[in-house]
Amino acid sequence: MVDSISTLGVQLAATKSLSTGTTLLSTLSEQLSTGIYSSNMADYSAANAQKLMNFTSDIGQQNGFLTVIDTISTRLSVYDSALEGVEDIAADSYSSILSASTYNTETNETTKTLIEEYMSQVEYYLNQTVGERYLFSGSRYETAPVGDILSLPSPPTETDPYLATGDTVPAYDTDYDPLDPTATIPEANVKESATIDTTKTLTYGVTSNEEGFQQLIMGLRFAYAATNDEANYDTYMTTARDLISDGLANIRATHTKVTNATSSLENTQTNIEAKIESLDTQIDNIEAVDVNEVAVKITVLQAQLQASYSAVSSLINLSILDYM
Repeated sequence: MVDSISTLGVQLAATKSLSTGTTLLSTLSEQLSTGIYSSNMADYSAANAQKLMNFTSDIGQQNGFLTVIDTISTRLSVYDSALEGVEDIAADSYSSILSASTYNTETNETTKTLIEEYMSQVEYYLNQTVGERYLFSGSRYETAPVGDILSLPSPPTETDPYLATGDTVPAYDTDYDPLDPTATIPEANVKESATIDTTKTLTYGVTSNEEGFQQLIMGLRFAYAATNDEANYDTYMTTARDLISDGLANIRATHTKVTNATSSLENTQTNIEAKIESLDTQIDNIEAVDVNEVAVKITVLQAQLQASYSAVSSLINLSILDYM
């Protein structure tokens, strides 16, 4: 009986060893397939577990910034294209006015048609959207900021503000009220901004009421008025030329701001991607295992388990032979 109990004890110990070895083999197999120590934080030391949680949280935050940057990058790209288009219109219209500085019956209709096209094109560019969001509308995201420029009084009337300032809006603005031209529309002049890093906020928005746009549009309106008024042709065209020249300079300055914002955005994106790479490296330093070493451990453990299985099998057979 003592021999039986002794054999049973050895059998139980061997069985327990098999169970432990099997669990360890499962853990090592998972490490070999994933390349990491464990997906369970409980398997790490308290210090390393805290570091992993902190690093993972930081990566999530940085990826959030990258999402914001991606959205802003798309908008800046449209701003860039639209401003290039408006600059071309300003330059072309200035050249057209220079070549038509005096009234000419034969060419006046052609000049008038050109100016109408310029007005339509400016309206088109300033009503650009990304998705369903109007880019030049301030915070009036669902409102096209620029109305029908060609329908405005020609020449501009005294109640038509020459250049809107503060929170007022020019006559071409959708929310302009001719009965109350000094009414303020703060949302029309909001410049978009966003936090693109833990310590950085980028102001990148451009509104349809920028001074350069106002000067260009007012210049086109005076040029258009000139084509309809031979008596005041020279005066209106001179005013138009000066306004468009100043407008072009200011539009270029606005474009430079957009270019600088794009550069700042790209630099921030590069820095964030470097941060994420560094955080990933630090996580790897904690989580990563040497798969070659793990493979060797698995081979050794499999041999040990095979021997243990053989030993347990022998003990079971011995018990059956002795105590049937």
